[in-house]
Amino acid sequence: MLSRLIYGVKCDEMAMISHFDPSVLWVYDKDKINIQKIPAKIRYLRFAGRILSGGIASGNSTYTSADKTFIYTLSGTDLEVKSICDKQQLVLKNYDKEKEPYNLKLRQKGGKEIAIVINVANSMKEYVFAFKEIAPFVAKHILEDGKDSYSKITLVSFSDYDVKDYDDVFISSEFVEDAKKLKVVNSQTKLVNYALIQAMSHFTKDNGLKKEIFLITDGNPNDMRNVEKMLHLTKNLNRNIVKNSGGSKENWVTIHTLALNKNLDALKEITLATEGNFYEPSSAYEFKKLLLRLSNNGKDVEPRKINVIIPSKAHKMYDPDNPNNPPKR
Repeated sequence: MLSRLIYGVKCDEMAMISHFDPSVLWVYDKDKINIQKIPAKIRYLRFAGRILSGGIASGNSTYTSADKTFIYTLSGTDLEVKSICDKQQLVLKNYDKEKEPYNLKLRQKGGKEIAIVINVANSMKEYVFAFKEIAPFVAKHILEDGKDSYSKITLVSFSDYDVKDYDDVFISSEFVEDAKKLKVVNSQTKLVNYALIQAMSHFTKDNGLKKEIFLITDGNPNDMRNVEKMLHLTKNLNRNIVKNSGGSKENWVTIHTLALNKNLDALKEITLATEGNFYEPSSAYEFKKLLLRLSNNGKDVEPRKINVIIPSKAHKMYDPDNPNNPPKR
């Protein structure tokens, strides 16, 4: 599951997209397509089994996708896309690099690939709502603030029922839509280890992106045994990553944890083992400030600029699942 992160991309292990989505245009080998004539309802292009999402500069007018499956070559307004594994190729005519149509971002340098792993057990209800409130700003910090950088976010939620993977997003509005879909469930906090592994499966070796996980959970004594297993796995994982990167920490995975309960020593060990930051916010307000700072490369966000992180007198937030019980003023 993590071979792409540890060893790199292997063509025979690539997953193919098979589901139908009316907003996706399927394009094929040797196609020459005028972008300006693509129907307005189309948001993405699917080629060689995957959604195209641009890439990072890797040579003279060439760019390599973050998952190292495509090479893009820009010649004037013609964008050639070539599948690295099966050598299929197509040409997109009248491509405008500044407008980045159909999510085709061609950026000069690598930024980050961030996975946000959030517990949606019932005990996390207040913090899930808080996360939804600041999701637009978190996305903007990661995806938009570095205009020349290529970054992506993956959202993964977990409880003792399920681990849900919302997949990679490259546009802030899509991350916000994913965050809106989060629903708390009446369950205990479990499966944190599986959720972390699922998040790491989105990372790719040697793609020029810094790899970080933001873990948001209140923990649970019933899951500590799995957390201890995850500690062992994480230490071995980063050790193997460094070994297979010639001793470099270029592909090192850092886990930052927002621990919303006390005495989560096992989670703290995992965090420190990856050289990450371990936070213990005492309120939803402090949680939002810390997460915004984390997403903003450690820089504080001024409360006066973002009204949503100013707490009400009762320190109670609006609950979209219970609109008839608004915060008291």
